Amino acid sequence: MSDEFPEELTKLYSYLKTLNRRAIKLRHRRFFRRPMISVMSFTMIFVLLIPVIVMGTYLISRANTEYIFLTGPAGSTTAYIAPRIQSILNAPEFIEQFLHFNIVPDFELRPSCGGLDTNAQINAGMAHLGFAEDGFFGDSTSPTHCSSASKLRQKDVKNMGAGTKMRVLMSLYKSPLHIVVRKKLGLNDLQQMPPGLRVYLGGDGSSTHFISRLIMEHFDLDIERKGEALDFEQAAQELLNGGFDVAFFLAGLHTEVLRSLLHQNSEFQLLSIANTASLKTLFPYLESLTIPSAIYPSVQNEIQTIGTHTVLVASTALGEFEAYEIAKKLTAHSQDLLWDVPLNLARTSDNDPSKDLFYPVHDGARRFFAHNPPFFLDVAMLTGIGAYFSIIYASYVMLMEFFRNYRVYRLLTTIDLIMGRSQRLASTSNSMLFNAHIQKLRRISLRLMRLRKITYSEFSYIEDYIKAHEL
Repeated sequence: MSDEFPEELTKLYSYLKTLNRRAIKLRHRRFFRRPMISVMSFTMIFVLLIPVIVMGTYLISRANTEYIFLTGPAGSTTAYIAPRIQSILNAPEFIEQFLHFNIVPDFELRPSCGGLDTNAQINAGMAHLGFAEDGFFGDSTSPTHCSSASKLRQKDVKNMGAGTKMRVLMSLYKSPLHIVVRKKLGLNDLQQMPPGLRVYLGGDGSSTHFISRLIMEHFDLDIERKGEALDFEQAAQELLNGGFDVAFFLAGLHTEVLRSLLHQNSEFQLLSIANTASLKTLFPYLESLTIPSAIYPSVQNEIQTIGTHTVLVASTALGEFEAYEIAKKLTAHSQDLLWDVPLNLARTSDNDPSKDLFYPVHDGARRFFAHNPPFFLDVAMLTGIGAYFSIIYASYVMLMEFFRNYRVYRLLTTIDLIMGRSQRLASTSNSMLFNAHIQKLRRISLRLMRLRKITYSEFSYIEDYIKAHEL
């Protein structure tokens, strides 16, 4: 018996004795006599209840979650198309309309200083979605004039564009660098700019400033920077007011700000960059682009310039399923999203962002373009669900085994008590009483075996134990 029931379990079984009595009283109440309430019912409730609670908590959390979508500076192409993306992502799906429940989190639009500022805020955990130029790895200096600079910790500013949390969702369009200059200066090429010229190089934290500073340093141009705290709309107005003579705008073709500056009989023109091959060699994330002559009324000739690849980026705080759904929705509406943006990538047959990009791609977007949807069709998810139910089943089997051992222990202990009392009171009547008790224990053992609360081998063990005492 000591082999079957170790000494350390004896104390635990004694505590279970009191608990078992209370459970028996509770089980005999009218409510618990219903067939619906059984061990199997409790097991099914336990197996189903936890997933339902987890799913309900997840849906409530999503319904009350609001994500930040950075639009870039006012007047930019990104600020123009961001409301379209927001309307597509926030539109309720069929299941949401049917349940009258908002499952998809809402995206709140918020302006940023530009691509590098967007990278910094995403890396700092302050935003979830935005626009960036592929391959820009940031600036080591703090964007002191950027509106969001005060919200960022210094260590987060140093990681601008490092891609610690930022991932690409999809490609959008190519952005040429527009260099707007006054016609009266008589300049035709960037390298003809005289020293000391007042120039708008883009605001702090913007991709325009990043690329224009590279160009100034590459061609060793001595200029006076102006408007470091201005967005595109403010810079265009300041240019019209005579605040500076040259302005750099990294934006999509036919942007409203550029059309207003380069209208018919305008006092401004675009400068070319003759030696784009050297820039492409030194900075491989730049592209050689041509601005057509008919794209702006005052542009009579083709303009050779450099450009970038504008992409939609997201934080790793967005899960694979969320990123997958965003890529799916935007791809389905790509024609409506970018129909009036030249050089867009919506019409390409393969818009997989993992090709020819420097930034890492979000796992959810990678799954979408690889036609490998996450969640229930995902092997890893199915493995996790199988592991969960395996643990539940193993726990159930171990618990049932423990209670079977407890029942056998109770029966053997009772036999020892009866035998001990019958030996102290040896008489015919007591012998008959002993046999009656033993037969009662046999009937209890048979009933437990019939109900599968003990096994046949355990019943046989109890029967052999009784016969050994009768000898």
